[in-house]
Amino acid sequence: MGVTKPFPASVPLSSRAYIDRMDAGLTSVAGAQEIISMISSRRIVTKLILGHNELSDNGCIVLFKFLGSAIGRKYQITEISLNSNSIGNRGLLAISDYLQGNTVLKELFLQDNNFSEDPEVFITFIRALNASHLEVLSLTTNRNLSDPFAETFLPILETPHLRELHLSAIGLTPQSGSPLVAYISSPRCRLQTLKCNGNSLGFRAVKSIIRAIERHNFSLLTVELHANHLVGPVSSDNTSEEDGDEETGGPASPDAWKASETQIRRVLFRNSHLKRETEKEAIRLFRYARPLLLCSSKHANAPAPSTSTRCTDCSCSEIPSPNAPEPEPDTPASNRPPVEGIFPFHALPTELQLYTLSFLAPSLSPAQRSRIYNFASSPSTLPRLGLCLPSFSSNSRNTCVLDPASMPFGLNANTMSPGGGCAGGKCAGSKNSVLCHKEKQRGEWLAVVGCSAYDPYREGEGEGVGEAGILPETGGAV
Repeated sequence: MGVTKPFPASVPLSSRAYIDRMDAGLTSVAGAQEIISMISSRRIVTKLILGHNELSDNGCIVLFKFLGSAIGRKYQITEISLNSNSIGNRGLLAISDYLQGNTVLKELFLQDNNFSEDPEVFITFIRALNASHLEVLSLTTNRNLSDPFAETFLPILETPHLRELHLSAIGLTPQSGSPLVAYISSPRCRLQTLKCNGNSLGFRAVKSIIRAIERHNFSLLTVELHANHLVGPVSSDNTSEEDGDEETGGPASPDAWKASETQIRRVLFRNSHLKRETEKEAIRLFRYARPLLLCSSKHANAPAPSTSTRCTDCSCSEIPSPNAPEPEPDTPASNRPPVEGIFPFHALPTELQLYTLSFLAPSLSPAQRSRIYNFASSPSTLPRLGLCLPSFSSNSRNTCVLDPASMPFGLNANTMSPGGGCAGGKCAGSKNSVLCHKEKQRGEWLAVVGCSAYDPYREGEGEGVGEAGILPETGGAV
């Protein structure tokens, strides 16, 4: 009787695009060439997990020279982890070259490497970061960075895409309190997570950071400042202008640290609440502004949308625009006869229309409402028309996973209509088990109109989102 061989362990589809070579003994150029061979043998690679190896500068340069080549750019790599690889400044420059203008890479982990103090290298890296779409950057446990890095890095950091910054255990002292406070207080800061654990900032600097968040920052939702007690005598720093705290002749008491932790939790809870209210009001305002303002702008001499559209990333059937008769172009909306029983909203001056709509979103600043009005009134932001194929097409990554508990007995996902999970409120993403595509589109739209955080600039001069591009798919995602 033969021995039955066990079935090989199945590899999840989600991990087939990952290259996980953590602690694999990869060394220098030979290790980089092995990684390049693995990448070249696959059609899709989205993540490189290469921590705890010894690629060093030479291996890092070879790897990122390949990733930056025409062949390497074909791989849509969204996450790279290179922690504990003995990478120095030459390797950091190679990473900067790859990061320059990169709109695909979202997460970069560079913990515990050998970066040393060099302002020119820091400036090159920061400029590349500002020109990228990186969302998560971790420099934790690079202790050689210290205060000179913070003094160079933070004043010129201005990327609007960065959401998480990890600066734990990099040797920061009270001297870094001023650049941290200045960055947090400026409109350049769009961070949602800031981690500065395990440094030596001291109580006064920590208190000043908390005060800066309370007064000037409404985007931060997670802030970690644990284990920042000073070692040795208290040094004089200029990070606080209205201190009056306990730290005048010695370290702060444990009760003072606990009070600061309570204060930061309260401030972050405020930011979280205001963020939810801002997003809710922005979506509500857009839902009403879209049909009202788009209808009002039809009489303008603007180019009409194309008669048909085709998706660029999937196979779909074109849908010609309906040949319904349009209103006469020479008849303004204000001169059309009102329909009996319906208030002629479009007959009002534009200023009164916008003022009336503003009551739907009292928490939004004038600048935020203005961006929503511009988006809602533009025909170019309407969702594209197309009959996309079901999940068998390449566009299947844009569909959500149905929650199995919500499916009727005997019914599988193939019999459900594409996207029906979101439409029916039965998407597994609502339970935080997977990423809901509709929620992702909603988040992208909120970022485009600058409503992903509360805007305290009530006079309407708050910093906007700059030249926000039009997202073709987000017009109907809200």
